[in-house]
Amino acid sequence: MNFLHLAAALALVSAPAAAQAPPGSVARPVAQLDATQSGQQILLPQGPVRVTVTETSVPAGGAITPHKHPFPRYAYIMEGALKVTNLDTGTVTMLKAGDFAVEALDQWHKAEPLDGKGAKLLVIDQTPPGQANMVREAP
Repeated sequence: MNFLHLAAALALVSAPAAAQAPPGSVARPVAQLDATQSGQQILLPQGPVRVTVTETSVPAGGAITPHKHPFPRYAYIMEGALKVTNLDTGTVTMLKAGDFAVEALDQWHKAEPLDGKGAKLLVIDQTPPGQANMVREAP
């Protein structure tokens, strides 16, 4: 068998294996943000940082009462939709499943689910170790 026949035979033998190879991973950008929802520059805490990931569910008819965050907080809307009202600036932001938000830093805001349905968020906080990232408004 000459070299040309050997190369053709190898190509035929390897073709089915290549066609059945599993696909590689796929990265789909969700967001690329330089500022919070209210336009603030995103700055990280200096020194050691604890990253906390929380799944938050807001039932239909429920609400996230007025609060603020002293440190960076990121939210990915997994299900449903939310109306976020910034009580300091008066701006209203609508977020739906698949949206990603950098929450306002040290500004009072609240949220409520839309369309009579609940909402589910994946929340990521970056804080100095041992410090909380939610301050609730006094009743």
